[in-house]
Amino acid sequence: MKKQHVELINYLCNHKNPITSKELSNALNVSIRSIKNYVNSLNILANEQMIVSSNNGYTIHKMIAAKLLENEETQIPQTSEERSFYIIKQLLVMHSSHLDLFDLCDLLFVSYSTLKNDISKMNKAFSNFHVEFVIENDTIRILGSEKNKRKLVSYVIYEETNNRFMNSDIIKDSFDTLPIDRINSTIRSIFEKYNYYINEFANINLLLHFAIIIDRIKDGNYVNIQNEDFVIENENERALVSDLCNAFEEEFSITFNNSERYEIYMLFKTNANYSLPSSQETLRKIVGSEIIEQALHIVEKVNDFYYINLDNENFLTPFALHLKNLVLRAQNQTYTKNPMTQSIKTSCPTVYDIAIYISLELMEHYNIHINEDEVTFLALHVGAEIERQKTNDSKLKCVLFCPDYMKISTQIYNQLLIEFGNQIDIIKTITVEEDLKKYSFDFCLTVIKLHEKIHQDVLLIPPFLQAHDKAEIYNLITKISNNRKNQILKHQFHQFFSKELFLENPKVDTKEEVLHMMTEKLVDLNLVDESFEEKVLTRENAAATAFGNIAIPHAMKMEALKTCISLCVSKKGIRWGSQSVNVILLVAINKADKSIFHELYEALVALFSKEEVVNQVKECTTFQNFKNLVFEYINMDDEE
Repeated sequence: MKKQHVELINYLCNHKNPITSKELSNALNVSIRSIKNYVNSLNILANEQMIVSSNNGYTIHKMIAAKLLENEETQIPQTSEERSFYIIKQLLVMHSSHLDLFDLCDLLFVSYSTLKNDISKMNKAFSNFHVEFVIENDTIRILGSEKNKRKLVSYVIYEETNNRFMNSDIIKDSFDTLPIDRINSTIRSIFEKYNYYINEFANINLLLHFAIIIDRIKDGNYVNIQNEDFVIENENERALVSDLCNAFEEEFSITFNNSERYEIYMLFKTNANYSLPSSQETLRKIVGSEIIEQALHIVEKVNDFYYINLDNENFLTPFALHLKNLVLRAQNQTYTKNPMTQSIKTSCPTVYDIAIYISLELMEHYNIHINEDEVTFLALHVGAEIERQKTNDSKLKCVLFCPDYMKISTQIYNQLLIEFGNQIDIIKTITVEEDLKKYSFDFCLTVIKLHEKIHQDVLLIPPFLQAHDKAEIYNLITKISNNRKNQILKHQFHQFFSKELFLENPKVDTKEEVLHMMTEKLVDLNLVDESFEEKVLTRENAAATAFGNIAIPHAMKMEALKTCISLCVSKKGIRWGSQSVNVILLVAINKADKSIFHELYEALVALFSKEEVVNQVKECTTFQNFKNLVFEYINMDDEE
C-alpha cells in the first residue's frame, strides 16, 4: 500500500461527515484524479466497497479500513534486504525525488543508525548497477543514469516474483478439482506428436490457460462466439489444435466453441511459434484493432511508470486475448473467480500494484468496474512475462532469417529449439534482410547468404539440418558463450578484482591458514560479514573446490555485501586436502549479482584450467602483472 493510501484512509477515518474530492485533494496535496484512483485502488485491495462515493463526497467503513491497515502492518519489511527493496521502490517505482530519513524510520520501525547502515550496504550491494544512494539534509535520493535506474528497479521486481508464476504446484493448489498432471501430460504428448518445441515457461503458460478455460467451461461459462469464418491455414497447426481440443473435450465431457478454439490456437502460436510474423495479423482478426491499441497503450504506460518492458508478442498475444474477454465480462458483470488471488496479492505486491495500475487504466477507458479476482489475472500475465524474461536472460539471442518460406521457417524454428532450446532464445523469425537492423541479438542463422555484413556472427544453414550442420551451430553457440564469459571478466575486472585483495606468496602452508588471511581482509574492508569464513569452510568441507593447481572457494549462499574476488598466488604451493594449489580465487558474491555468478565462475574455471596460465600466474609478483596476464589471454580467445 502506498503512503498516500494510508494518508487517505486516516483522513477519512478522522472525519464523520462526507469529504469532497476537492477537500481530499487539498489535504493530501495531490490531484482530484489521483484521489479517484486511490479510492478505486483501495476498494480493490479491500475487495469490497470500503470507501463509498456520493453526491456529498466520500465516506469510509472504519472497520474494513482497520482490517486493511492491520494486514498492511504485518507486511512491514523486516530484513536489511527487504528495507533496501522498499526504499528503491519508493524512489523509483513511486517516483519520489527523495525520502525523509526520519519518516522512513517511523514507517519501517527501525532506528536512524540502522537505516544509515542499510543505505551504506545498499551502495555496496548495488554498485554493479552504477547507481549511488546519497544522504543530504536527512533525506535520501538516488543518483545514476535513467538506464541504470531502470535496470535496478527491474532487478528488484524480478527478485520479488521469485519463480511464483512458473510453478505447476501453484496451479495444482489453485485448481484442486482438475487433474493438472494429466492435462500437462496431454499438452506435452501432443506437442511431441507434431514435433513442436515447448519450453518450460511455455508449458506452464499453456497449462495455466487450459486450466482456466476448462474450469470456466465446466462451470457453464463460454466466451462469445466471434470470427466464425476464421480458419487455421497451416494444416499441421490445425491438426495440433484439433487434437488438443478433442482430447480435453473427451476427457472432461465439454465442448470448445469456435472462439475458444481460436484462443487456444493463439496461445499455441504464442508459446510455440510466437516469433512468426503471421501471428500479429491473426490476433488482430480475433480481438480487433481497438483492443490491440489499448494493450499497446498499457504496455507503454507500464514501461514509463514501472520500468518493465512488456513489449513483445509473448506478453501481448495472451494479454490481448485476456483483455477482450475481461472487458466483456466486466460489461456484463460476470467476473471470473481466481483461486490464486490471496497468495499473489501478498507474495508479489509490486506485480499486484502494476496489475491495479492496469485495471485503473481499463476502468477509466471502458467505464467498467474490475474486481480483485480479475486484477489478479492481470497480475498473472505481468508476473509470467517477468518470469519468462528472467528465464531467457541467460540464453543467447538469435534471429532466424528465412525469406518467403513460411512453412520451412516453422520447421527450422522448431528443429532449432528442440536441439538448442536450453541455450538459445530465437527472438524473431524475419523474411526481409533489412529487418536485421531492428533487433538486438547475438547471432543470426540464415538459409541464404546475406547481402550486407553485420557485426554479429552469422551462420548459413540449409533448410533441412543434418548432423554436421547441428555441430556447426553448437560450435558457434559455444564460441559466443565463451566470449560472453570472457567479456564479463574483461569489462568488470575492476568490479571483481582489486589491488587490496591481491595476496602474493603468503608464509602459510594450509588452506585453513590462507583462507583465514583472505577472509580477514574481506571483513576489514567491510565486503563480507564475520560469518563468511565459517560458511566458506563449511562449503569446502562438503566438497573441495580445488582442481589441478587452482582452488575457487566460495560460500553456499550469496550474502557478500559487495561482489569481489580475493586472489592469492603461491609459487611453492599451499596444501589443499590431498593436493597442492598455486592459485586461490576466493569468490564472494552479492545476491544482486547472482545472474552473472555462473558465467563468472565458468570463465574463471576455463581461464585457469589452462596449465600455461597457472604457471604464469604463480610467477606474478604484482596485481598489475596479474591483470596484464588475464587481459592477454582473454584477448587471445576473442581472436580465435
